[in-house]
Amino acid sequence: MQDYPQQVRDRLINYRQLFQKELIETELSQISTLEEKLDKTTIAIAVFGMVSRGKSSIVNALLGQKLSETGATHGITQDIAIYTWNVSNKIQLQLIDTQGLDEVGGEERAAIALATAKQADLILFTIAGDMTRLEQEAIANLQQFYKPILLVFNKVDLYPDRDRLAIHQSLQSSELQKLISPEEIILVSAEPKPVKVRVQYSDGRSQEIWEPTFPDIQDLKQRILDLLNREGKELLAVNVLLSLLEIQNSVTQRHLAKLRRTTAIAAAIFVTEAIGVLISPFPWLDGAISFGFNGLLALWAIGKYPTQRNYVWLMAIVAIACGTGELGLQNEIARYIQILGVGLSIHLLFQGLINDIDHSRASGRWGAKNLIADILRHVSSDSILQRFHQSGEI
Repeated sequence: MQDYPQQVRDRLINYRQLFQKELIETELSQISTLEEKLDKTTIAIAVFGMVSRGKSSIVNALLGQKLSETGATHGITQDIAIYTWNVSNKIQLQLIDTQGLDEVGGEERAAIALATAKQADLILFTIAGDMTRLEQEAIANLQQFYKPILLVFNKVDLYPDRDRLAIHQSLQSSELQKLISPEEIILVSAEPKPVKVRVQYSDGRSQEIWEPTFPDIQDLKQRILDLLNREGKELLAVNVLLSLLEIQNSVTQRHLAKLRRTTAIAAAIFVTEAIGVLISPFPWLDGAISFGFNGLLALWAIGKYPTQRNYVWLMAIVAIACGTGELGLQNEIARYIQILGVGLSIHLLFQGLINDIDHSRASGRWGAKNLIADILRHVSSDSILQRFHQSGEI
């Protein structure tokens, strides 16, 4: 069995060492945080949903104690709260209670909640009845972060059995299965309403009282634990790699921006190469000059950044050199054509290198993309990560 967390740790360490000078302070701090996450085997579970769906009640029920405030107030959770969930000795679990995604005037807080999704390893999206169009859109938005999602149908105690079954079946429609598979839907009652019971006393008196009921959360708890026991390491590895992927994309983007700004380097290489072939007395020397300068341009542009076409660029440089040498005739018109060819080849080579680096970002030996693809190829057919492998977008 592959030790994916160790492979991820190696990528973090080696990437930081290789790109130490290119990484900004925030990115270096993020990499250190990701290393700590791997060392402690920390899995973050974020609870999302619209207001008044019982998100905080689910957190309380899973924790087995009332730590997160609940109530009827619209959008009662004012800040993101993080709780330690002590149910496993091997994995450190964190439960994250977020604000409602549709709070009135809470666009900024909703944005914070979405930012939290990027840091979470597993998302519990909470509904309390038929799924609304707004909730479907919210799930689709969350899926852009490539986070596994369990759909938690809360407050089922408020529905008669027939209605509860009808809602459950509607959540398994072909349209919704594009977002959530039936295996990822769990029914719970995190904070059931008290029930009225009649108490009969020995003296013949009777009294009706409201008796509290216990949360029905065991199915959700067991689903989470089974998921983490079966594929917790893969889940952790993929999510850390997704964070590393974001860092690598940013570093590569800054490198590409620098390349696009430094056209003076390409211009200087063109002028120097043009003078060299003009004063060169031999066609073979023209080719050698072209090969040397275009090779230096490629080495400077690529640097440490991955490219999927190394051999293609080598063959292109050789072909350009041979073409330049062939045009090195003692004829004035041919010389002008030769210089024009030098300029055109440098331009096309430079643009091709930029496009290749852009296309190859986060690949290479220490890139996150290749290892993510390898993990997704080897997950079981019933893995919650299988949806990402089928999408083919990572």
